[in-house]
Amino acid sequence: MLGFLKKFISFFITINSGIMLVVGLFTIGDATIPADSIWKIFIVSGLTALVTAGVFSINPKRPMKRMVNVLIFAGHFISLCAIVFIGGTKFGWFELSLKGLLWVAGSVGVVYLFTALIFTLLMNKEAKDLNEALKDYKES
Repeated sequence: MLGFLKKFISFFITINSGIMLVVGLFTIGDATIPADSIWKIFIVSGLTALVTAGVFSINPKRPMKRMVNVLIFAGHFISLCAIVFIGGTKFGWFELSLKGLLWVAGSVGVVYLFTALIFTLLMNKEAKDLNEALKDYKES
């Protein structure tokens, strides 16, 4: 349970940062966001982080086939889009239309790539540190 909580917090911080990046890009120029949108962003970030932590807690005993991984990531992306679209239409961020849905998919895509980049960098750093520690251990 502690591992899931750590994943949730880590994903929440990264996803929320990504959403704020998208909001920041959206508000360049004259556009502004209402002050009450901050807590709404926290709600959407929390729900998407919860789903993401759940997906990345899947730890099968055997490696999964590539097609299974593709389906999991596609399902994950679609579920994130659904959360953001439903929350966004309830909060008045997006219109209930194809244009609104496409805007959500693009926004979620940007946050998805941002989060993937951050976690790839973090995992590579962790792997490098572990390899260095193993090398030092073998040499001693």
